[in-house]
Amino acid sequence: MKDKVAKNNIILIVIAAVCLIAGVVLLLGQRYCNRKTQGIESSGIAIGAQNGCIAYAAENDILMVGNQNNEAVAFRGGNEIWRTSANGAYRTFVIDADNSKVYAGNEDNHIYIYNIIDGTLISDIDTRRRIVAMDVAADGKIAVATSTGATKANVIIYDKDGNELLNSGYKIKINGIRFTADSQNIIIGNNRGELIKLDIAGSETGMFAAKYTVLQMIRYGEYHLAVCKNGGYFGFDDDLQIVRKGVITNTAQAVVNSIGTDAAGEYIAVGSQEGYVYILDKKDNQVYVQNTHATVNAFAPYGDYIYMAGAHASIQIIHVADMAHVRLYGTLAAVLLGAGAIIFAIGIFLAFLAIPAANRKLRKLGKNMWKNKIAYILLLPTFLLLWFFNYRGILTAFVRAFTNWSTTNNTVAKMDFVGLENFRRMFHEGYFLMGMKNLALLIVTGILKTVTMPLVTAWLVYAVRGSRKKYLYRFLFVLPVVVPGVVMAMTWQKIYDPNIGLLNEILRAVGLFKWQQVWLGNSKTAIWSIIFMGFPFISAMAFLVYYGGFINIGREVEESARVDGASRSQVFWKIQLPIIKPQLSIMVTLTLIGVMQDFNNIYIMTGGGPGTSTYVPALELYLNVAQFGRYGYACALGVVLFVFTMTVILVNMRLTREKEV
Repeated sequence: MKDKVAKNNIILIVIAAVCLIAGVVLLLGQRYCNRKTQGIESSGIAIGAQNGCIAYAAENDILMVGNQNNEAVAFRGGNEIWRTSANGAYRTFVIDADNSKVYAGNEDNHIYIYNIIDGTLISDIDTRRRIVAMDVAADGKIAVATSTGATKANVIIYDKDGNELLNSGYKIKINGIRFTADSQNIIIGNNRGELIKLDIAGSETGMFAAKYTVLQMIRYGEYHLAVCKNGGYFGFDDDLQIVRKGVITNTAQAVVNSIGTDAAGEYIAVGSQEGYVYILDKKDNQVYVQNTHATVNAFAPYGDYIYMAGAHASIQIIHVADMAHVRLYGTLAAVLLGAGAIIFAIGIFLAFLAIPAANRKLRKLGKNMWKNKIAYILLLPTFLLLWFFNYRGILTAFVRAFTNWSTTNNTVAKMDFVGLENFRRMFHEGYFLMGMKNLALLIVTGILKTVTMPLVTAWLVYAVRGSRKKYLYRFLFVLPVVVPGVVMAMTWQKIYDPNIGLLNEILRAVGLFKWQQVWLGNSKTAIWSIIFMGFPFISAMAFLVYYGGFINIGREVEESARVDGASRSQVFWKIQLPIIKPQLSIMVTLTLIGVMQDFNNIYIMTGGGPGTSTYVPALELYLNVAQFGRYGYACALGVVLFVFTMTVILVNMRLTREKEV
């Protein structure tokens, strides 16, 4: 019999091992397929600032990037080869690879011509107007669209030596300009939804009505490509004949502002101010959309990929080669995830069955669950809701605290395990430690406020003779709880106002001019101003808890003590206070949790300032989620706060239990 059981256990172990290995393989396959559905990721090229324009020269393998720090940076193979700066941000690049030149239009009204290999400045043209768009012809002529107001624009053409050939003014806004292949004509796109063809003399020779404002024009192989305000785009030749057109499915109603294409001209990318990127295939069907959460300013073709510049600190890359299979990979990822999870769970279950002790416990548990199956079935919806809305988020935060989850790495496929890097960052950046210092002060003062004024007030109301008076006092002390916390914070903000605030007005009325302060603007008084909010610190909840504790004691105990000669103070300190210690413990615990989690008043009153004088960890967590987009770091902050809070609470409960025993 024992041999048979041992043999069965071996079989179970083998099957469990196979299931576990198969589950891991399937989950790895799901991760691979999921990566294939993520068409946008960081290229690893970072220049430390937001990017405004971009261009790529395949012949030289050089990528040009213009950032908001007024710099133009050149990269080859992901490595920086040169960098230069000007008096304004670079708006557009045009590369002449045959002559190793890059033409850079700048917001300081200049066109800078650099050697693309080493960044040497070759020449400089002052247009004396704000440059909006630019193009360079095969023979070296330069066409520039400039702006001098909301509805005033100029079209300027220079020869290869920088001599002005044409300067025509228009009472429209021009957003795009392109040379025709023969270098004898230009095409402009304006805010009236028109594509207009002009000769070198500035005379109109053709026009196409796009109906919507033309936002940007780029080269499209031997053709041109324009994107309009409605998300529509047109590919057209030198004679304004449409060779391709389409429109994005803009359910998010994003504000379109840029367009790009791959080197082969099959896929088109449309970007928006909100960070949405729309990808359309060669049949003009939208195959992909993703919100990158950062403005998309420009694109540059890079073989089967597309470089993307915008409000990210690094250049993003779009894997358009995978776009044709996005749906297939998505379906495979879902199937592999489900199959892998089920098979892996079966493997774990079989592994437990192979352990005799675990086998017995599982069988016993199964019998009990079957015996009480109705109760478990009725409880199942509650457990599912608790898991979905509570514990799932907590578990996710614990796991992702060890990843680089952010606005750019916003899917499981893009996240990487970074170990304890997020936790090390807390101590290296310093904001967390500053916040903990302020938090410690808030905890101490918060506990003092909770165990003093509400307790004294509850005792006094309890001691009042007459039920009507008690009811009236209870009502008056609890009434402020109906006032929203935001309103209370804004009220105290007005009280602390340095010009019309009640506090400074009282000091002025009594002649204490030297004591008047900018209470929330002074780093020495800001944190204390936050602490003294809510004076005289009678918390309605604490008041009711303590009052209930006094009522629960009963008059008999007090009267017995008074008969024995105890004074009112002795009754309070030696009888009533020890009896309501459980209520005190509850309020201390709730105060700890509340102070650790609360940042609303600080955010409304000071925003954490001045400097970091009122900064707290909960506010840092919020800012990293809402403003900085560092979700993994925010999760790590949440984990630390959770551990710290749980430790303090467990210690407090342990001490309270020991005293009760």
